[in-house]
Amino acid sequence: MKSTRIRFFHSLLLTFFLVFLSGGKPADAGTQVVTITMPAEILRQTISDALPLPIETQNHYMEGSIVFESLEKLQINEKSIFLQGVVLGQDIVMNTKIAGQNIKMELGNVKLPVTCELFLRFDKQQKILFVTPVFPKAGENDNVDSSGILQPLLSSLGGKEYPVSLDSMEPFLFKVGTRNIPVRLLPDDIQTMKGTMVIKMVPRVYKSH
Repeated sequence: MKSTRIRFFHSLLLTFFLVFLSGGKPADAGTQVVTITMPAEILRQTISDALPLPIETQNHYMEGSIVFESLEKLQINEKSIFLQGVVLGQDIVMNTKIAGQNIKMELGNVKLPVTCELFLRFDKQQKILFVTPVFPKAGENDNVDSSGILQPLLSSLGGKEYPVSLDSMEPFLFKVGTRNIPVRLLPDDIQTMKGTMVIKMVPRVYKSH
């Protein structure tokens, strides 16, 4: 798996697109763009319903299985999405180096509170949503044990731009009379503003047989 692709961020963003858009309807013939406004609470509930989501972190910092267990808070800002949740790790082993020696620290099962801010950038040419997670640095007053566990994991995930391809969204059927017409919504623009996410889609209607 490429280092710039972690399925967790793909699953997190793609899940609410699939769930929310599955109930959408195509525009009229004279309309070129479908605009969907998603409030923060709807987005939070949509993601929560899809949890737990696995986090694949294939790197030299950590071994074990990790899932994003719960989403406690979601806030949509003008240029980002703020998340607070809980990550559950099982059979966690941290790989570190002390005095030039490679050391494996067996931590077992851990439940970690996580705060993250997601910065979104939509490439209109490639039709790809790029997500950059940013995790806060451990403060001086934070619990030492908790910070020691969190920091290597967050450092390995944060500060990178992850592409989220929306090509896997299947067409939905729009019923007209007795006919089922396949309609695909192609992403045209994705923006965040205070309290809402705005998704602009271009409908493509396919001939039914």
